Amino acid sequence: MTATSVFTVLAGVWIALTPLFAPDLSSYAATSDVVTGVAVAVLGLLRLLRPRRTAALAVVLTLLGAWLVAAPFVLGYGHHPGVAWNNVIVGVLVVMFSGVSAAAMLSSVRHTTGKVPPTSRAKVRS
Repeated sequence: MTATSVFTVLAGVWIALTPLFAPDLSSYAATSDVVTGVAVAVLGLLRLLRPRRTAALAVVLTLLGAWLVAAPFVLGYGHHPGVAWNNVIVGVLVVMFSGVSAAAMLSSVRHTTGKVPPTSRAKVRS
């Protein structure tokens, strides 16, 4: 989990710095990259520092990664192929690593306690 969280922090910093390398990027695209990048970096740092207490943040990171993939198309900056591909590739990696982190966390909890964590139990009605 540590490696995935470190990657997530670095990916967030990278995305937040992207507008510096594309000065003609629209303000919507630049703002999206900075805000999303900072959010990914902060959540990744929280996951790194407190992995067990922040397991649910893996879901939020997955959603942010999906936004990174969709943003070039939603915000219309596909005409900047370098920035668009950067967002898509980093977004896919964030989704993959946050998914691996969440799966590892669930596996660790099951292995340690022999129980499924309460948030992932299906409710059964009689």
